[in-house]
Amino acid sequence: MTAVKHLEYQITRQLMRRREQLTVRQGATAQGNRRWGTSKWADRLIAILALTTGLLVLGSFLEELLWAAVAATTLLTLR
Repeated sequence: MTAVKHLEYQITRQLMRRREQLTVRQGATAQGNRRWGTSKWADRLIAILALTTGLLVLGSFLEELLWAAVAATTLLTLR
């Protein structure tokens, strides 16, 4: 009878361990999903700000770049 009780105890312990691991995984997944939602919006905001800043910088240098291109084509034409 002792061997049977020991076997029953081992099986019960394994089942409880599996349930605990499953609960921990589900909790981590739920927390990861909440973080992903916040992270997704943060990534989008950073991308929008980077694009806006890039366009502003490009716009401020665009006039100078245009004059540099005109000068380069003039030099190539006169050559």
